[in-house]
Amino acid sequence: MAAEPRTPAGRWVGAALSSYGLLVLIVATVFGGLDRQILVLLAEPMRQSLQLTDTKLGLLQGAGITLLGGVAAVPLGWLADRYGRRSVLAASVLVWAVATAAFGMATDFPALLLAAAGMGIGEVGLSPIVFSLIPEIVSPRRRVLANGVYALAAIFGTGLGIALSGAMVHSLDALRPLLPAALQGLESWRLTFLAVALQGPLVALAVLLIRLHPQRASSQSASTATARPALRDYARAHLRCMVGVFGGSGLAGLGLAASGNWLPVIATRSFGADAAAVGQGMGAAYLLGTAAGAAMGALGMRLLGQRLGLALPMRVTAIGAGLAALAAGLMPLAPNMGTLYLLFGVQVMALIAGSVLMPTLLQDMAPVDLRSRLIAIASVVSVLLGALSPVLVGALSDLLSATPQGLLMAVTLVGALAFALAALLMKSAEQAVAATVQSIHPHLVRQDPI
Repeated sequence: MAAEPRTPAGRWVGAALSSYGLLVLIVATVFGGLDRQILVLLAEPMRQSLQLTDTKLGLLQGAGITLLGGVAAVPLGWLADRYGRRSVLAASVLVWAVATAAFGMATDFPALLLAAAGMGIGEVGLSPIVFSLIPEIVSPRRRVLANGVYALAAIFGTGLGIALSGAMVHSLDALRPLLPAALQGLESWRLTFLAVALQGPLVALAVLLIRLHPQRASSQSASTATARPALRDYARAHLRCMVGVFGGSGLAGLGLAASGNWLPVIATRSFGADAAAVGQGMGAAYLLGTAAGAAMGALGMRLLGQRLGLALPMRVTAIGAGLAALAAGLMPLAPNMGTLYLLFGVQVMALIAGSVLMPTLLQDMAPVDLRSRLIAIASVVSVLLGALSPVLVGALSDLLSATPQGLLMAVTLVGALAFALAALLMKSAEQAVAATVQSIHPHLVRQDPI
């Protein structure tokens, strides 16, 4: 294994290349999620423009952009493990950009659903490959720190993207007279999707310029000469661990998506808020919740890491899911949108506390040559469960349409139940997860501090 550069210049160059790679992964992740944020913020004007039902909106947010795209996660993970993670990641970004532009030009629901599937295919390739690339662009001793920086920056970027998406809509309307004549007559939601798609090729080029850490590049070359572990053998030996981690995380995401996808619709439909105001409210709740959750996660690692050891991420996530279930259950009692934003922020805070610890756990529980595929399977489970969230809420809302708060009640029921199930599943799998990690990395006995 190659040694790390020892000269000051070599260390500086290595740190700069690692920082560049991490920054590009963050940018790619933020851009990959912008289409979802814009779809949430502009759901109501898009629904009115194309005369969509809540069920169809739920299908676009769930089955379209996540469920159909999730089918590609494992094949993309296999391609990334075998042929190069940077190339597959760049290709995923380009697919996402083309599909996002197509979504903005769609004229009916089938075209929207097809474009959303393309967006999902491009987006779902990001997470497994990004988490697999991080150990390859930073030194082993800085991996936990890099995971934490990436997770927090990507999460903060998502919250910032929510806020900026609303501002983008307003800015594009102001710039409409300067646009080409063919674009001036387009609706605001269409212009916004087209503007975001234009950034895709630049992000893809930046991905291709990422350089691997010398230690990781040499270990990759050595691994090609050895037998690759079989995915089925791993799954057979560690099924309980996989169910606990993947299922618990997916259920927690399902619960958060119930609020995140539909509170903007509630704000627009029931409280008359515009896209810019909703973006600011949701963005502030997300950013503040993320900051508080990150602090709680770091504090939990320092206070409980020695006692809980490898079970720490599961315990923190289980406690957070329980708190999120309580916050979701209180939403029907909220007198205004400000209170709903606050309760959404509590849900974000509770789940982020565990989420910042999960990337390192996902890397540790996977052999190197299975890393992209295992993280892809985790993404597929999250995609499948997350896709159910908007569909369940939309269908339940249509059933409860005669009640004054039908949509809010649907959000509450789906969210609270999903959070509670996630907490139970995570807590029950703690020992299985610790045993899996130690079987792959016998030297690991505790969580390293961030």
